[in-house]
Amino acid sequence: MLRRLHGRGALFDTEPPGLAPRLVGLRPHHHIATPLEHPRELPFVVLTAGRGLGKSTVLHELRAAYQGHTPLALIDCEDPQFTHITQVNGSPDARPAQAWSPLAQALLVIAEQLAQPVTGARRIAFPRLMSGLIAVAAGGWGNADTERIRWEVQRMLLLNESASWFNGFAARWAGRVAAKAVAAAISDDPLVSAVIEATMEAITERTPGARQRRASTWYRTYPNAGHRAELGLRLLSDHFRAGGTSREHAERYLVRALLADLTDAYAGMRAHLQRLGRPLVLVDNAQGSPGRELVEQVLRDRAGGIADQVVFIAAVRGSGDRSPLRNAVRRDLRETAQHTRWTPGDTASSRALLVSLPPLSSDDTLHIVDAVCTGTAVPVPPQLPPATHRLTCGNPLGIALLAESARQNLPGLPSTAPFGALLTAELTLHEDRDGRPAYRELLDRLVPADRLDELTVLAAAHDHDSACALAASQLTDDFGPSSVRALETRLAAEGLPVVEGQFVGDPFVRTLLLLRLHHRHADHGKWRDVHPVSSQGAPAFRPGVNESPCGAGRE
Repeated sequence: MLRRLHGRGALFDTEPPGLAPRLVGLRPHHHIATPLEHPRELPFVVLTAGRGLGKSTVLHELRAAYQGHTPLALIDCEDPQFTHITQVNGSPDARPAQAWSPLAQALLVIAEQLAQPVTGARRIAFPRLMSGLIAVAAGGWGNADTERIRWEVQRMLLLNESASWFNGFAARWAGRVAAKAVAAAISDDPLVSAVIEATMEAITERTPGARQRRASTWYRTYPNAGHRAELGLRLLSDHFRAGGTSREHAERYLVRALLADLTDAYAGMRAHLQRLGRPLVLVDNAQGSPGRELVEQVLRDRAGGIADQVVFIAAVRGSGDRSPLRNAVRRDLRETAQHTRWTPGDTASSRALLVSLPPLSSDDTLHIVDAVCTGTAVPVPPQLPPATHRLTCGNPLGIALLAESARQNLPGLPSTAPFGALLTAELTLHEDRDGRPAYRELLDRLVPADRLDELTVLAAAHDHDSACALAASQLTDDFGPSSVRALETRLAAEGLPVVEGQFVGDPFVRTLLLLRLHHRHADHGKWRDVHPVSSQGAPAFRPGVNESPCGAGRE
C-alpha cells in the first residue's frame, strides 16, 4: 500500500494485485510484471466521486507509481491550456479557433508525455498523430509569421523522434515546413497541401523502415481519400476547420492515430521483450472538455472493433450518470480488489467501468490524524480522530485539512476549546500566502465557487419550497425558483447526496456552509435573517455546539 494514501488499497495493492497492477501489468513502483486481468479487451476505468474524495490524489499517485516504468501521461482537463481563451492572448502557441480544439491540444500533450523513454525501452514515436496535428494546425497559418509556424511545427515534429530530442532533425524540418507554408501563403498555392507534402517527406526521410512506411500511408483509409494519404490529411484538415460534427469526425481520427502509434510501438518481438507494462493515460476532471470527448471517442472505437491496449483511468466529478457513460458497468472500489467482473455489452458505454471511491473508514481517519499530528508540541486529544471522522463523514480532504489545522493550532488553543475551534482557526497551507480559517479553505474545494454565496444561504433550507422562500427573501431577484432547481440538479450531478429534509444533502458540506453563514457578518445578522424563513419548525444548526453532522452525539 502506498504511504500517502489510505483506504485505496484495492487500487494499488501488490499482494494480491490491485486494480491498477492487473490492468497495467506492472507492480507499482517496480519494473516487475503482473498477470493481466483483461489480456484482450480492457475496460476504460472512470473513477467517480464528489469533491474532496481523492480522485486527483489517486491519479497523481498512479503517475508516481508508474512513471519511468511504462509510457504514461496525466492531464487535468481544467488546466487553462485546454481553454481556447489562453490560445488567443499572445501565448507562444496561439492559434485561431478553426485550427485548435481542446481535444487536439490534449492529444498533443498526452503524446509528448507518452514519448518519454522508460526503463529498458526507447522513446515512442507518433508519426500518425504528428502528421494529423500538423495538417490541422496548417489550417490556421494563413496570416502566421515564419517563427510561429516554425515553433508549432517543431513541437509536433518532435513527436516523431524515437531518439534524442537534440539531434537537430526536427529543427531542420521545421524550417523547411515553415518556409513552404510561408511561400504558399504569399502565392496562390494551397497552403495546407504544401505543408502536408513537406510533412510526409519528413516522415519518410527520417526512418525509411517498414514502421514509418506504414505510418506514412495510414491516412489512405480516411473516408473518401481514394487510397491517397495526402488527400486523407487534406480532408482531415478541412473537416476540422468546418467545426460541428465534421470536426468530431476529424478528432476521432486523431484519437485513433494516437492509439495506432502506441499499438505500433508495442508490435514485434523486440517491443514485447522491452515493454513489460501497458501505456497508461490518466485524465483528471474528465466531466468537461476535452476529457468528455476523449472518453466518448475511445469507447466508440472499442465498441466498433478497433482495439487498443492502452490503460485509460479517468476521474469525473459526480456519479458518471451522463452520456457517454450511461450504460457503464458500476463497481465500488472495494469490489475491484481482486477482480472487476467486467464484461462489455453491446453499447459503447458498456466498455467503461465506473469505480466509485468510498469515504474513508474511522481507522483510516485515525492513521491520517496520527501521521499529520506526530511531533506536535502538545499531545493529540484521544477524541480528535473520532470527532474528525464524525464531522467529515470520511471525506479525505476534510480529514487531511482538519488534521493539519490541529497540528498548527492545538498548541495555541486552550485545553477547553471546542472541537469546532479547529474549523475557525487560521490554517496556513502555503508559505507565500496568509492563513485563512480552515472552513473557508475547505469550502473553496468542496463547493462550486460560482455558487458559494447562494449555497451559504440555501444550506439552511430543508426542501425545495423553503429554498425558494429563502432565495426570494435573501438573494437577488434573478435567482428564482428555476435557479434553485438548477442548483439542486448541479449538486446532485457533482455527487452530493440527495437527502430528504435538507437542500444540501452532504452533512459535512452543509455544516461548513452554515458556519460561513454564521460568521458572514460580525453581528451574525444574516444568520438571524435566514433562520426564521428556513426553520418552519425544524431545529436550526447552532455553531459552537459540537454536534456531529453525521448523526453522532456530542464530542
